[in-house]
Amino acid sequence: MQLVEVSESLHRTFMDTKGRTALTLTAYNVVDDVRDRELFVTYDYPLSAALRKPVVIFSAVLSLFVAVWAVGQVDTGIKAKSI
Repeated sequence: MQLVEVSESLHRTFMDTKGRTALTLTAYNVVDDVRDRELFVTYDYPLSAALRKPVVIFSAVLSLFVAVWAVGQVDTGIKAKSI
């Protein structure tokens, strides 16, 4: 097996904030003798990336509660004006 090309790209899916890294390996002369070999890919995963989704979900739920509270404070009652 001879590795021809290694490319790294960004794969975006539904509701992703930043996307995910996709690694594409292109090789030729791949035979059955090498098909069961293991491939190890290592990368750095920063703490900010790990906390991004929980922070987005928390802030969305918090803003929903604040919006419901603000709408609940609006006086929609109908009453006669006092003279």
